[in-house]
Amino acid sequence: MTEKVQTLRFNCFLLREGLESPEQALRSQYRPGGTSGMMKLAESTSAPDGCVAYLRDMSPNTPAWAKLLSPVFPELETVENFSNRLVIFLPVRDRTFALCFGYGSSTLEWSWIEANFGLKFAARRFDSKAMSGIGSRRIDSSARSQWVQIPANSSISDFEVELDGEFTRKLVGRLDSGVEFPDLGAVVATDSVSFKLDTDLNKVRETLEKMLDTAETGSASKDLAFIDSLEPLRIKSDIVKDLEKLLVDELFESRARKPQGAPLNELDVGELAVHILSVAPPDDVSVENIHDFILYKNDQSQVFDTMNLDGLREALFGFPGKFGVSSLADIKVQARDTNGQAVSMAKPLKHWLIFEAGDRDKRYLLTLGKWYALAEKYAEKLDQDLAQIEDVTSILKLRTWDDWGYRKNWEKHYNVKATEGRSDLICLDRHPIFAEDGDQVEACDLLHSDGYLIHVKQYTGSQTLSHLFSQGFVSAQTIISDAAYRNDFIEAVRSINSGFVDAAALTPPRFVTYAIAFDGKQRLPKDLPTFSKVNLRSFSKRVKLLGSVATLARIQMTFKPKAKENGD
Repeated sequence: MTEKVQTLRFNCFLLREGLESPEQALRSQYRPGGTSGMMKLAESTSAPDGCVAYLRDMSPNTPAWAKLLSPVFPELETVENFSNRLVIFLPVRDRTFALCFGYGSSTLEWSWIEANFGLKFAARRFDSKAMSGIGSRRIDSSARSQWVQIPANSSISDFEVELDGEFTRKLVGRLDSGVEFPDLGAVVATDSVSFKLDTDLNKVRETLEKMLDTAETGSASKDLAFIDSLEPLRIKSDIVKDLEKLLVDELFESRARKPQGAPLNELDVGELAVHILSVAPPDDVSVENIHDFILYKNDQSQVFDTMNLDGLREALFGFPGKFGVSSLADIKVQARDTNGQAVSMAKPLKHWLIFEAGDRDKRYLLTLGKWYALAEKYAEKLDQDLAQIEDVTSILKLRTWDDWGYRKNWEKHYNVKATEGRSDLICLDRHPIFAEDGDQVEACDLLHSDGYLIHVKQYTGSQTLSHLFSQGFVSAQTIISDAAYRNDFIEAVRSINSGFVDAAALTPPRFVTYAIAFDGKQRLPKDLPTFSKVNLRSFSKRVKLLGSVATLARIQMTFKPKAKENGD
């Protein structure tokens, strides 16, 4: 009987070029001689040339649950966890991989990790019909994270996850058919690539060499192409240093410290428009357990209970002095529960921010503490697609949004004002119309006699626009599919002006119009945040599948609106 070959799961990180020695890729405390120094293992004749391993074993610690329950069960006082860390540095051609076991990955200096390597390989070699897990995060102010898992290998379409416009964090699946790779089982792709193989490190090296070739020269599959559109920026690059100066200026406002070197207005990033600055929790934070947040700066702390930019700023400004780029890393944020207990790690402030800035040529994004540039080709294709959506601003001639005084400048006021002196517009804003299941669905804010269902929103960020684009689609879909709703909509229009009944009765609706109000010179759709553009493209396609036509209209605001108060 043939003896079964023993396999092991290898978790492999590609290190950046420029390392003087493998030890440089370890965090300082884990380097030999450090406070938690790892031991360099003796070289092995069975390992490939240049392979070197570092081990830290049997590091005891008392679990938190044992500490808390020991007064009840005294025997728990002696309970300990033992964590082992092993890192094998394996040369592959002119690059080096770090193979991590146990808690080995926690010893790595992340500035030396090649971000997205595992995902870039997966985008080129995963079988899109043999996937079992997808994790992603939307890079907008909603920062919606999701992990979708299907136990049996399934087509990527079965996950019902639209990866275009998502920051893909993790993919799990099998490789497509090909003779160059052995059977690696389920491959897990993040920044690293994880697979099963027997313990012959020479075979592991051969496999990683093929993966490296694939990631560097192959083309991403259509379903996973967006992974290539976000280009990770090196932490210590000049562009990241300048972008963080821009972020500091935007976040801390008058409390921002003057940056070292050239002033911001003399840097290229000083010309970028800021599209998004928002607060969002890291992926390891469970929102339902959060009661409040605590900021740590040196030996000082501040508490805030609302996870938004205003709440964060109020707490930050409780600290004395000014803030510079170092504050993004030195100030830590931690979430707490109702008992004041930590429910997250204390992570640098930068990890709690979503930021996007750009101009017509380039876009830069910050999420989960990492900076990315949006690939120029993707941005160009996105703008080309959006250029196909008709701009009906000159056709509808919607009035400007003027300052009508305190408590008179909200959307409901604009929609009423927009119809004044117009025989071709009626207002349906806040007119209750109910779907068959009892849900209230807003058919539109304004109806034009030529069949334009106009949905109006002030531009206040990507989350508002996501709601607008969804609202237009859901309205049209409900008019088509729900006969009772359609009849109620027609009767509502008849009660306002019977001359608009023919326009309301069109099934499917002739036009779904997204009317967006700006208080500056922003161009529509050119100057929308990147992922608002992605949403717009997606929803315009869905509207087209309904048999309607998605259109855009721009509304000019003549003032900068103030935040709406509760009860207004």
